[in-house]
Amino acid sequence: MATPSQASYAARLARAEQFYQFISNFQNYDPGIPELTPSGFQLLVSQLSTIQTEHTTTHHEFSEAVRMRKNTFNANPDSISKKLTLVNSYIKAKSGVNSQQFIDVNKFVRKIRGEKPLPVTSNSTQESISRSEKSYGSQLQNFTDIITLLQQFGTNYDPTNVAIKIPALNTLLTHATTVNNAVTQKFSAYQPKINERQTGFKTLSETTSRIKEMVKSQYGTKSTEYNLIKGLDFRK
Repeated sequence: MATPSQASYAARLARAEQFYQFISNFQNYDPGIPELTPSGFQLLVSQLSTIQTEHTTTHHEFSEAVRMRKNTFNANPDSISKKLTLVNSYIKAKSGVNSQQFIDVNKFVRKIRGEKPLPVTSNSTQESISRSEKSYGSQLQNFTDIITLLQQFGTNYDPTNVAIKIPALNTLLTHATTVNNAVTQKFSAYQPKINERQTGFKTLSETTSRIKEMVKSQYGTKSTEYNLIKGLDFRK
């Protein structure tokens, strides 16, 4: 389902197509300015259509990367968060809640659970994205520190549950690092498309306003030509 923002841009693009059809059929319409001609306006609409498609594609890829990261860190049954619950339980049971092993591991577990990354969406600012990346980066480092501690425990850490043995935790760490990096990469591809679309649709609004004024000056305020296009709004 399209977001309100996506629907708004798509609606404006559809109106731009309609606007083009109108001005291309105005008899003797001659603005004398290339970008205000029907062919110049058609080129702008074509460029915006391409930008909208690229924005939709990169937004989907970015959103999918964000979803996979969330699953890996918190949501999935085998996520970092849920596995650490089992790790904590094993050490508490084997060594005791007052043992140094449990105290040291639990310190890092609590740090991970204390991290509250900001939700990353298509409307997120660069600052909020940066804060979210730092939060996930901190979780990865704390998870790495936990694995290092477990390795130092030697035979004192030897759970029967294969899912929380050190090789499985290392595999999860590698996967978590990969999906976290993927979010950064996808956002790097997506953010320029946000800026391109905003700039492109601002140009659309400005250009249609100029064309309306040109049509009004050529055909008159009460002309059929002007009345056909004056109500087509290209603002947000």
